[in-house]
Amino acid sequence: MAYINNKFCWHGIISTDPGKAEAFYSQVLPWSVRKQQMGEDTATFFAAADVNRAHVMKPPMEGVPSHWDNYLRVEDVNAATAAALENGGTQLVPPTDIPPGRFSVVTSPSGAAISLFHEADETAQNAPAADGGIHWVELHSKDIEADLAWLKSSFGITTEIMDMEMGPYHILKSGEETVGGAITGMNEQAPSMWLTWIQVSNVDDTISAVNTHGGQVHGDLMEVPGVGRMAVVADPTGGVFGVITPAA
Repeated sequence: MAYINNKFCWHGIISTDPGKAEAFYSQVLPWSVRKQQMGEDTATFFAAADVNRAHVMKPPMEGVPSHWDNYLRVEDVNAATAAALENGGTQLVPPTDIPPGRFSVVTSPSGAAISLFHEADETAQNAPAADGGIHWVELHSKDIEADLAWLKSSFGITTEIMDMEMGPYHILKSGEETVGGAITGMNEQAPSMWLTWIQVSNVDDTISAVNTHGGQVHGDLMEVPGVGRMAVVADPTGGVFGVITPAA
């Protein structure tokens, strides 16, 4: 498989209490915990179907709340970061080398944070969809037009509109490849953010497990014809994500 740029390739959980998050995710999702040496540190990964799906770590500085972190693969982290800033984004973390590759963290004009990443191993491939895998990533934006223009001018990501009951839904594409979605944020209290959706075999059972193990369910369970049955939830430390049982 060719190395495909402008596609989400990795995901992380930034948690104010990694131990609590580790227990929660391994009980609620079909995930097992793996410890792996990463340079001089020991990294914690979650795996499903014997494939690493995400990592969990403490915030890099005090005051950063728990959240999910999505990594967009780019050809050149320095150039992509510069383009993001030139087109109205802001920089949270400058281009930095880590054992798996090179990354930076930038925000869209409305403030949605995203990591730009280029793997050291360019033969790396996205894991196939499966229960416990990352099903979809979508932007919930407080300024959708500004953010879509930023994605296009910074990374060449284009959009196709899908009419849905809650309003226009924007399919994000890199060339002919579908890479995610975007929608106007509907929760007035929530900031702009990228929402990570995890595939599960039975979303109702997963919601029950979320409640049992100290998480929280945000809003109602949703069923979208042709898409699936889904809900937005949070782990006990506040990290928000989605769970979905895709339509057959």
